[in-house]
Amino acid sequence: MDTSRYFPNFIPMKNTILIIPLVCLLTACVHDKQSASEPSEPLRTLAEQFKQPADCYKPYVWWHWMGSNFSKEGITKDLEAMKEAGIGGATIFNLASAVQETHAPTENNPWPEQTFRSEAYWEALRFAASEAKRLGLKLGLQSTPGYSTSGGPWITEERGMQQVVSSRTSLSGNRLIETVLEKSELPVYKGWGSTQQRASYYRDVAVMAVPEKADVKTYEILDLSDAMDTTGLLRWQAPAGRWTVYRIGHAPTMSNPHPLPDDLIGHALEADKMSKEQMTYHWRSVLEPLKEHLKEYIGDSFTHLLIDSYEAGDQDWTPDFRKDFIRLKGYDPLPWIALRNSAGERNDVKQFTEDYKEVVSRLYIDNGWKIAREMINEAGLKFYWEPYFGPFDSFESVAIPDIPMGEFWTGGKGAIWNTIPKAARIYGKRIVGAEAFTGRPEISQYTEDPAFLKHTADGSFASGANLLFLHHWVHQPFDDRYQPGMGMGWWGTHFGRHQTWIKPGKAFFTYLARCQMLLQQGVFISTDERMLHRKTSDADLYFIINPSDSIETRTFAFAMQNRIPELWLPDKGIICQAADWRESADSIFVNLKLYADESVFLIFPDKKENGYTAMIQPAIKVCGESSREVAGPWPISFAPKLGEPFQREFAVLSDFSEDKDTTIRYFAGTATYRKTIPVDANALGKQKRILLDLGEVNDIAELTVNGREADVLWYPPYLADITPWIKTGENEIEIAVTNNWANRLIGDEQYPADFEWGQDRGEKLGRAMKTYPEWFLQNQPRPSNGRKTFSIWYYHRKDSPLQKAGLLGPVRIIEQDVEME
Repeated sequence: MDTSRYFPNFIPMKNTILIIPLVCLLTACVHDKQSASEPSEPLRTLAEQFKQPADCYKPYVWWHWMGSNFSKEGITKDLEAMKEAGIGGATIFNLASAVQETHAPTENNPWPEQTFRSEAYWEALRFAASEAKRLGLKLGLQSTPGYSTSGGPWITEERGMQQVVSSRTSLSGNRLIETVLEKSELPVYKGWGSTQQRASYYRDVAVMAVPEKADVKTYEILDLSDAMDTTGLLRWQAPAGRWTVYRIGHAPTMSNPHPLPDDLIGHALEADKMSKEQMTYHWRSVLEPLKEHLKEYIGDSFTHLLIDSYEAGDQDWTPDFRKDFIRLKGYDPLPWIALRNSAGERNDVKQFTEDYKEVVSRLYIDNGWKIAREMINEAGLKFYWEPYFGPFDSFESVAIPDIPMGEFWTGGKGAIWNTIPKAARIYGKRIVGAEAFTGRPEISQYTEDPAFLKHTADGSFASGANLLFLHHWVHQPFDDRYQPGMGMGWWGTHFGRHQTWIKPGKAFFTYLARCQMLLQQGVFISTDERMLHRKTSDADLYFIINPSDSIETRTFAFAMQNRIPELWLPDKGIICQAADWRESADSIFVNLKLYADESVFLIFPDKKENGYTAMIQPAIKVCGESSREVAGPWPISFAPKLGEPFQREFAVLSDFSEDKDTTIRYFAGTATYRKTIPVDANALGKQKRILLDLGEVNDIAELTVNGREADVLWYPPYLADITPWIKTGENEIEIAVTNNWANRLIGDEQYPADFEWGQDRGEKLGRAMKTYPEWFLQNQPRPSNGRKTFSIWYYHRKDSPLQKAGLLGPVRIIEQDVEME
């Protein structure tokens, strides 16, 4: 294996990329637009924190509480696990007991009395805030029940989102007309997350008569509102000709938050987002109970409210809409609303439609989202928001929240929507959050691991995100023998304390924190999908990634002089001098070899003497190396996530999933390989290095050398410098390899279910547990002797393909001769 990842040799210059820091062109204007941003940390401080970033730089999680299923014991264990794993805080969501497209509750839930905003709920929320304070974590709340958008059980039809509805009646004129105009049939909301409620609330807006002829002018449209009484009876002396009479009204859209806690399904609506009165009422209904119950924790351990991405559907009316439209556009919209029904393709009507959309957007922003920011901040909290997918200007909306957010899903490049970071730069938002690793059931089937996730994480950082909120860390309220336990139905990447690799996964979370620490500094200069440049008061920072699946060798040219490049390795927490670089009259050239999905920070301090020289490892040149394979036998200690530990010995390294022994074939947990490795005295010394190459690993490896923790290897190549821990003679090596849940879950499908199946969504999506079984509720022994796992959503079948598992190798010791540069 090429070991230049750690000890790069000089690389002949090719594939040169010229990087011109646009400081002279852009710094002033960018700095002016970001003048409200907090100052960046001095480079020395960042170097001191690089190994262990401060809590403020750690990733957050979305902490989903599923319906009435929450417990104090589970809250404590979840938060303690977050702290141990290197998570900085959590945003609580109150969701349905299970989710598919939207709320799809399980039946017979263990704590049905723990309804939303019950005494038990408030007690649990306050307890979570107190535990977060004890542990030094920060909490927040998705502001509405469900994950979209702004509403709740306090919103009635009158206070809800409104839409224009109309009925039409065709009449002949030149006579006195007396007829009852029927109200429009009130629609049933069929949008995302719908509970199929039909509206009962209706108010008239106007009665408009439109001549039935070509090329109607708005001045020819008559307002007959005063000619209709409260019963709908129209008395009108109609002019000659044919007329279409529109009875125009407004009714609630019946859009509801979703996926709602089970007790709220059919009992909650989205608030009118264009009405200052109704949005003020909504936020008062959110904030006042929070302040009453959380008291001293507000602004302390409980810090923020979130609005997730917009999924509430369209709204095109509010009681003051006509007045607001006239104020903003200077003309009356009512004749045009009537005309739009009969002449929607005309250019002037199309222009009216654009005006109409602009007014809707303006009212959403001024009466909806700005009110949210004001009231949340006045309560002592920060406002986090994903400002997109709705009928409002997303670019302008980025200016409103304290932290604007995007999102990215697993299985792609990881980039968030460019509008969010672009607008954030314009509006001086230093922090850009991201809902991170949202997983579809086709991809996220308890098969995720840090190596799989790194690609999208790096893509999100390169696109401008610098604070990740991991989707998801579902609250586990049950006894620990029920694992993997609660899930968000079929959605999400499965972080959380029951994840097999959550403890060694701290290395991945720390990687994210190191990246976020550096990417939150200074001001943005430029980016593409492979490199992002930021400028601080004392350095230029370049985040460089290789998003390909192969090694890339590239030379970067930077238009600067008298600077010494440093490599900051976020996966290791190591700072070292760049090994391969040279300086010309006007540029600095740096050669980098990056493995697949590898990422580095290339940093140029403004001064050659940076003040933290002692923290920087020297550049190393490898002059020669030899290697030998570590042969078997391999004693292995198996510690399954569920079940009793056991011992085995493998003559050669092999894939657990191909083993004849089902306890190994369906194993999920940590298997520790032990080996004694002799090292001669002549292999050690100042000009010597010893590496351990593990070969193929599934999925994450913790390495201990002579009883000391040496490294955690979580993405390929699984290669570690073990020189500091090696001694002459016999060396005890332990390699603790943790695989994911999938094989154990497939193993359980070899046995009949001891619960009732719910809806089966097919092999790609999985199937639900319909109802909690009595043996579970009564804490009785499990009927099935073969099944070990327990979950509310099952992705696998008995014939689902098994995942590779364990240490496959080959394992090699690599001895190097090196020179310090």
